[in-house]
Amino acid sequence: MYKISTVIAVIVFLILVSFANQASKSSAKVKFLLGDVQLMRQGKTQWQKIRFNQNIYEGDRIRTSLNARVELAMPDGSVIKINENTMFDVKEIKTPENDRSDRMSFTLWVGSIFAKFQKIVEQRQSRTVESPSAVVAVRGTEFDMTVDQKQTTTVRVYEGRVAIRSKQVAGEVLVGTNQQSKVEPGKPPTPPAPFKSEEEKKTEEAAQGVLLKIDLKKFQFTDKALLAAGLPLRGKTIPGARIIVNGIPLTVAQNGLFRGRIPVQEGINELQVVAEFKGRRKEQTVRILVNTKKPKIKLARPLTSAFTNRRDYSLSGAVFDQTPGDRVKVFINDEMVTEAVGQGSFNRTIILNEGKNTIRVIAEDVSGNRTEHIEQIFLDTVKPVLTITEPAQPVFIRFEPPRPPDEKVKFGKEKFTQIIRGIVIDPEPSSGIKRILVNGQEIKPNNDGTFEAKVLLKRAVPGRRAENRLSFTVEDLAGNILRDNSRVIIIQ
Repeated sequence: MYKISTVIAVIVFLILVSFANQASKSSAKVKFLLGDVQLMRQGKTQWQKIRFNQNIYEGDRIRTSLNARVELAMPDGSVIKINENTMFDVKEIKTPENDRSDRMSFTLWVGSIFAKFQKIVEQRQSRTVESPSAVVAVRGTEFDMTVDQKQTTTVRVYEGRVAIRSKQVAGEVLVGTNQQSKVEPGKPPTPPAPFKSEEEKKTEEAAQGVLLKIDLKKFQFTDKALLAAGLPLRGKTIPGARIIVNGIPLTVAQNGLFRGRIPVQEGINELQVVAEFKGRRKEQTVRILVNTKKPKIKLARPLTSAFTNRRDYSLSGAVFDQTPGDRVKVFINDEMVTEAVGQGSFNRTIILNEGKNTIRVIAEDVSGNRTEHIEQIFLDTVKPVLTITEPAQPVFIRFEPPRPPDEKVKFGKEKFTQIIRGIVIDPEPSSGIKRILVNGQEIKPNNDGTFEAKVLLKRAVPGRRAENRLSFTVEDLAGNILRDNSRVIIIQ
């Protein structure tokens, strides 16, 4: 009873410590929520629905679906609004109260955000938002940031200023109030330039008519039927306009709605959409990912036996994905071990528990295609137990006639054989007995562990006794070996 109480107390203590550690972390908080918004915690593989007033920590990832929005409140009062069809990472949240520093950093992979950061007043403060192509240093600003399918980053500042630099090439620009700048992959930021407000754009479009508006709900597809039938593309234009996609004309109805199917292939596809009407021309490039192939897992060291007596198990292998440009994450028992583009290797040493262990290896690409490989391995570090029941004495003496002087006179062999009986037990966690050797002779045990063997003994000669040492070897399926050479049969 005392032991059970102690175990319960330890478990409760560990739970309380875990909650205390979580509570002490700096975090953002969900203050507004609309539509389908999902959260993946750091080091996890499963998405979960985000909840109002939920804490968001370093390393967490957020994704929003069509018509979804979520608003995060930072510890210093800053606000980030994450728009629809967006993938957003919280990289770092450090506060003077919890971390003795004042830093925040985020990554916008695709989609758009609107942010209102509190003004920075000290040199030690740092606020950055990264994208695949750019780094934006914030200095107390209202701005929005968009990353399109071509990884082009656009930043528009409504109040304050930001510093923008490219990740690939040198160059930095300061963008002030009512200015914008773009960063294309491999190029420096464009010089700051004024931008039109949404109201100005709507007024201009109303006067001229919308020449091109593409209605595409998502940019990643896993349906194999697209490779044969093509991607359905629809949208709106001015009645009478021409719509051409990658050189293929689409049908435009009298009301200006257009539709058609565009051939696509596995991997990244660029759709060059052109609208023309009475000398006006508008072009738009849409990048989509067709990803129908699951990643493949190949283990460099597959299990040759389901049993082992080593606590440390080294699992290594490689992951392959045939979709061009696809990014794959590898998880072992829900812990991410590597991320690779196309292919990559992985290695992880796993500490096993006594008994049955399940090892799950998961490879998941950016579109959610998943391959799972399960290894079952049984750890048994306990040696078998051997009990000799006959002869029961460790030193057994037999009195037999000595060898006669005349070699022509033979004694029957049965006088110099000995029956050995015993029982072997493989204690828990039991992998099972693999073999028993008695003086080098393999003996098959019965189902209950008992065994019987007949051994030949050396005969005594006049004036000298013969010592016959017995050798026992018992091995279980996990490789644990018991050796016993302590028993002797003496003939005299």
